[in-house]
Amino acid sequence: MMTSVYVLVCVLVYLMAYMKLTLKAKIFTGALFVLGIIIHYIYGNSGLMLLNGITQNLALLSIILLAPLISIPLKQEGIIKRLVEDLEHMKNDLKRSFYGVTFFVFLLSPILNMGSLRIVHSFISDLNIHPKILSNAYYNGFTPAVLWSPFFASVGIVLVTADLSFQAYLPIGLFFAIIQVIISLLLLRKLKVKKLQVMEHDNSKKYLKYMSFMIYVLLILFALVILESLTGWSMLLLVSILCIAIPAVYQLFRFDRHSLKSEATAYMHQVKNHSSMEVALFLSAGLFGNALLHTPIVDGLRHVILWSSEQSILWLFLFVILFVTLLAMFGIHQIVSVPIVLTIILTSGVEVSVYAAAFMCIFTWMLSASISPLNALNIIISSCVRTNGIKVAYQWNGKYFIAITVVAMFYVYMLDFIS
Repeated sequence: MMTSVYVLVCVLVYLMAYMKLTLKAKIFTGALFVLGIIIHYIYGNSGLMLLNGITQNLALLSIILLAPLISIPLKQEGIIKRLVEDLEHMKNDLKRSFYGVTFFVFLLSPILNMGSLRIVHSFISDLNIHPKILSNAYYNGFTPAVLWSPFFASVGIVLVTADLSFQAYLPIGLFFAIIQVIISLLLLRKLKVKKLQVMEHDNSKKYLKYMSFMIYVLLILFALVILESLTGWSMLLLVSILCIAIPAVYQLFRFDRHSLKSEATAYMHQVKNHSSMEVALFLSAGLFGNALLHTPIVDGLRHVILWSSEQSILWLFLFVILFVTLLAMFGIHQIVSVPIVLTIILTSGVEVSVYAAAFMCIFTWMLSASISPLNALNIIISSCVRTNGIKVAYQWNGKYFIAITVVAMFYVYMLDFIS
């Protein structure tokens, strides 16, 4: 009975979110929802079985919706505001502005996801930074977090599908994220921008602010790893609990009811008016993806994956990149394609380690989201720099994505060999 209530509530939430979408979003998420039901019906399901999979991504959706709460202590203590003031001090030095924006996004993105891009751009949109340089800063600062942070769908879904603990995967994703940062610095070491007069300010206070932020992020990650080891609970559940518990405990010690009320009001307004697309997409994608797993399409995909894996792991990696990216180009989200690909790899006798398979899929998620003009990441960055997504991804940042893809192929090979 509780399972039935659970499914019906998800359907109700989906319909409520659907009513607030734009026409284009209604067509896309509605098609996923209806096609999922039709496919289930064709393969013999009936009643509530037609809605199999609609709860599949709900745990991950909870993280997406709850993640903004984790920034409340940072906002209340003025840490984010003071970090932004550093960008203001750098605005007369474009090279320092570039590295400042990159580092700021790098700090915020692990816990604030795409909200970090919106926050940073809202403060620096009036600075005189060339669009190409700004897009470099956004990609270089943001994409490393997609590979390791438990606050991202890429990591959450893949680890759940592969039945991997975050503790086991963290060194793999974090090490390659460091490699990404090094690659971006090497590519941009000859960055040429006009250097203007610099405003001096107290460096000791600046470093203290950065250290406070970094300690906050590290404490959250440390708590997640410890709790996962002690409880054995899903990382998605633990992240959701911390998203609620940290601001709640903070407000409890702060004894500021007015502040708590204003933050709660702002959060509810955000969820109610600006999260409908995430809700509709995650629920309908879960339903559609679950339905596809029972179709002959999966058998054809399985044959191709098996064939490519027999050639070499690099062929398999290349196929996964091409397949997921091609679907992304047509607007099919990675939340649909990646779980299907990873499930086939793990259940079809493909000779590849689970660690290599997990990293392969997470990296592909990040790459395809960055270069597809129909994905949210590319859309946000291209809209910030007011340039079309194709030019931003391929012309301005093509070298970066080619470089990290080549290195990722060797990294996957190494992971599989070691495992």
